[in-house]
Formats: sequence, C-alpha cells, structure tokens
Amino acid sequence: MKRLLLFFILPFLLLMLNCNKSFIVLPPKNSASNLDGTVSISDTLLSNMNGIYKSTVMSGGLGIEFVCKTSKKKVSFFSNLDGIFMILNSGFNPADSSIQFSGFWRFSESKTQGNVTLSIAKDEGASDLLQNGNPSSILLKGNYIDGNGNAQPLSIQFERQFSDYTKTHDFSIFAHHGVQTTADPPYEENSLNGVLNDEGYGVTGLEFDVHLTKDGVPICAHDASVNDRVTAKGPVFGPYIQYTFAFIENYIRLIDGQKIPSVEQVLTAFVDSTNLTEMWLDVKGDPDIFKYLEPIVKAAYARAASIGRNVKIIADLPSKDVIDEFNKQPSYGASLPSMCELSLQDAIDNHCQYFAPRYTLGLLLDDVDKAHSMGIRVYSWTLNSKVQIADYLQHGRFDGFISDYPAYVNYYYYTLF
Repeated sequence: MKRLLLFFILPFLLLMLNCNKSFIVLPPKNSASNLDGTVSISDTLLSNMNGIYKSTVMSGGLGIEFVCKTSKKKVSFFSNLDGIFMILNSGFNPADSSIQFSGFWRFSESKTQGNVTLSIAKDEGASDLLQNGNPSSILLKGNYIDGNGNAQPLSIQFERQFSDYTKTHDFSIFAHHGVQTTADPPYEENSLNGVLNDEGYGVTGLEFDVHLTKDGVPICAHDASVNDRVTAKGPVFGPYIQYTFAFIENYIRLIDGQKIPSVEQVLTAFVDSTNLTEMWLDVKGDPDIFKYLEPIVKAAYARAASIGRNVKIIADLPSKDVIDEFNKQPSYGASLPSMCELSLQDAIDNHCQYFAPRYTLGLLLDDVDKAHSMGIRVYSWTLNSKVQIADYLQHGRFDGFISDYPAYVNYYYYTLF
C-alpha cells in the first residue's frame, strides 16, 4: 500500500518542486573600464551595425555565426550555438577613434554567463561606420570570460546585411511576461526592470498580464493571487482584487525587490524609455476591467503621439469570460486594437485586428491565410523549442511569436530568410 501511495504521490511532489519558481540571476557586473572617457553614439548610427557576423577565432567558444541587432541602448549578438547571446553597452573613444563595447554573454536556457569586452579599431571599421554608416569592414576584437572564469579571445567580423525580405516583412518577437521567465531570469516577470531592459534581448514587443485591484487600478501580474512563485514571502495572501493599489505598493514585493507595477507605469516606461513597438496586454477578466483599462491605454497612445512614437497596445481576449467583459465596454473595441486567442472566427466576430493561436494547434495555414486576407495579423505563443521555432519560421506564415528565448527566434529568423 505504501509503495502504491508513493507511486502516485512522488510525481506530484516532483511537479510541485519544478513548477515555474523564479530564481533571479542578475547579469554579471562588468567594470567596463574600456568605456571610461567614451562618448555615447546614437542608436540611429549604431543601427547600421545590424547584420550577420562570423567568428574569426577557430575555437568559436561562443559560436561561429551571429546576428547583430541594436536597440535604443544596447548592441546585441545572437549566436548559432545554444541560444548564446551578448548584450553590450557602447561608446566612442576620441583618443584613438575606436568604438568600445562592454557587457555580458549568457546561455538562453541556463544561468552560465560571463563578461565581454570588445572594440572596433579606427581602421577596422570604426571610421567607416561612424562617417559613412558602412558596416562592411567591421572587425570586433576582444575577449570574454568563459564558464570557468578564464579569459578567451573573441573576434567577429561583419559578413552581410540582413536580407531584403526581413527588411520589408514586419516580424514581431514578444518577451513572454518579460525575457527568460523560465530559466533563472535576470528580472522578475511583469516588472518595470523587464520593460526597461527587454529590448536588449532582441524583442520588438512585450507580453504582460493584467489584473485589477480593489480600487480599479489595472496592475501587471500573471497570477490572480499573491504567492511566493514571484513575490517575496510575507503575511499578505489572497487575490489582488481584495487590496487597493496603494496597499500592494506598500506591502508586497517581487522576489527581486521590485514593486508590482500598474499598467500605467508599465506603459509610461514602454513609451518613454524604449524603441519597442508593441505591447500585448493579456487581460485576465476581472469585472469591468476594460472600463478601467481604456482611459489608461488611450493616455499612453496620446503620450506616444506627442513624442513621435508609433506603438500598438493590444488587449488580448484569452477566454469567453474576458470576451464578455470586453463586450460590456463597446467603446474599447471601437477605438483600440484587440486580439483573440480562441479561434479565428472568434477574432472576426469580436472585430479583432489580431489572432493569437497557441503553438500546439500547429501551423494553421488556412486560418493564417484567411486572417491575412482580412488584414488580421497572427501571432503564435509560446514557442521555446529551438527546433520548433526554426520549423514554424520555415513552414509557417505567422507574423510573430511569443518566446521565453528570443535569442533563438532572432538567430533563425535573420539567418533563414
């Protein structure tokens, strides 16, 4: 009898021990001494670095081929090897006319990481990039600290620009609750630090979850109730909707010490501090949530327009209950974009501009083609397997993915097309 009970109980215990408990692993500190005395370079000028690079070091410890993508604040490289990525700060050194880079590398699916220091000499591409916007002669040289703490040489050279296809086809890459939520993330999910840093991980948009507080403040949290999966242990428990936002701000902290943000705070950071273009709000369906969400989203659009930012803030309808709440506030759908996860017909019936099927439903080629014929964009979620990501890119016709590992999506998208 004891053996029989153990047979049934053990799998349950293992499941509980392995459920998505967050263990925060911050990026490694880098002295960045090579950036001392450097001058900042505009993100517009650095964007000319975008393209495919090759390693010139035989060992290829971090990979042999890289996709380079720049963002508002970072220069990032995504490797062919095991989802390795590098996220770097940059600066121009007027003393020798070089461009200096300092940051870190990391595996996508493990916490192994280390520092990276690179530079482009004046006559090895820096001058041509800064004066002419031409990346063709770029050679980055430096070193990285490997998983054993040893310095290793690193040298990567520009090979080619991205294809015309990738320049003319708008493919969206969304951070799932914020980047790397399933493998020792650098920041807690649904957090302001995620908003402020996710762009460097290669995403073009964010997917955050929305609940409502007792006093009608939409907040970003995946779970309906306080729990120690993402929040620090404390005396507060139960559904967020029983507490005011002020109470939540004062008495609840995420595991990494951050406060649970309001949707308004998240959208302000998204508009003001990033070049990200899309925000996917996964609405969880608290009573009258769209009544409270509508003015906040409209204010964010107005804020974006005032500074020349073109963004999309999309309300997701993941269930029939949420659709019912959505239809209680008809002014929302009449003026703001929406998305439906259930079926293409549900998206059509609710006048949604987006359809978001779960990846387990397959490629849905007929549905995708029909959606496109009606001007509806289609995003699949949540793709984490590198094999499946490559397969869905090659054989599907989706307009974007949610992923916990955007390094895979970036590498395969820009090298396959």
